[in-house]
Amino acid sequence: MNFSIPVIDPHIHQWDLLNTPRILSTPKRLLGWNRLLYETALRYGAKKSDRAYVGRTDYVAQDYLPADYGQDSGGVPIQKVVHVEAEWRHRKGNGPAGETRWLHSLFEPEAVTLGAIVGYVDLQRHDARHVIEAHINSSDKFVGIRQMLANDADDGIMSFCPQPGLSIQPQWRSGFELLEEYQLSFDAWVFHHQLDEIDQLAKRFPSVTFILDHMGTAIGIGGPFASYGHNAAARDVVLKTWQTGIAAVAENPNVVVKLSGQFMPVLGWGFEHRAVAPGLQELLDKTAPLFNFVLQQFGVDRCLFASNFPMDKVSLSFRQLYELYAHLVQNLPQPDQKKLFHDNAARVYKIQP
Repeated sequence: MNFSIPVIDPHIHQWDLLNTPRILSTPKRLLGWNRLLYETALRYGAKKSDRAYVGRTDYVAQDYLPADYGQDSGGVPIQKVVHVEAEWRHRKGNGPAGETRWLHSLFEPEAVTLGAIVGYVDLQRHDARHVIEAHINSSDKFVGIRQMLANDADDGIMSFCPQPGLSIQPQWRSGFELLEEYQLSFDAWVFHHQLDEIDQLAKRFPSVTFILDHMGTAIGIGGPFASYGHNAAARDVVLKTWQTGIAAVAENPNVVVKLSGQFMPVLGWGFEHRAVAPGLQELLDKTAPLFNFVLQQFGVDRCLFASNFPMDKVSLSFRQLYELYAHLVQNLPQPDQKKLFHDNAARVYKIQP
């Protein structure tokens, strides 16, 4: 791959299990001295739904820091990255702003440059304003909020939101009004059957920029996952539900979408179980129709390619992912390709040259 276009990667995650508060910090401290014991304990001790969601524990159970990302992304001319909140566990008081402070200093000496930060705020909290201000005071790169809304009734699917329909709750929407006041964007992550929530929110808050993460993750669209996708008819239901939702959301001019996250195990491709990663042609055959549909609905001015690393790393390498992206748009004019890989992300996340 000869990548001549500069790239902003607008969706990555970083974690340091021993030195920052994460879900796996305690088991890492207790058992991390023995990697085999540690990973065996996670493999047998984690909830079945959690194991299924991540596909394997080995690549999420270790630290993932700028040097690791730099090694993964070698060969792709990454200029800047956007860090999206990654389950920071200190959530009392202004605790969530600790992730923003940590990130602000984390990248400074590294070759990979931090362009923007999307932090966590629980918008139901009565003191949400104070948490937002703590983020702002922690870094001038803080530009937006993500509070994950992805929720499914199936116990076999890891939910990232404590209740269905959180975004319609009056107290939550009252907190959401703060995004207008502070001119912050909202990274919206939902499953395919929840896309109507984003449509409603975008209509209710037309002055807020919404970034739809991972194309509105379509559970089981590629094959069996939990109760989804077990036959062609079931996958067709997912596809049609997803297409209807994407088309509706795309009608809102204040929504952009990340072309990303299509290789998480929850989509049902099963790539995470293979000894050898899929080849380019198979990736194109299976996912190009999804990417092309979103591009047609939103247009090149409202789409941005992103890696979602290391979460998609379970299925393919960074280089394979960006080779796929390059092939998807190789027939577009160079200025449009630059929008998808760089310019749109710079605009949406207010990244300075």
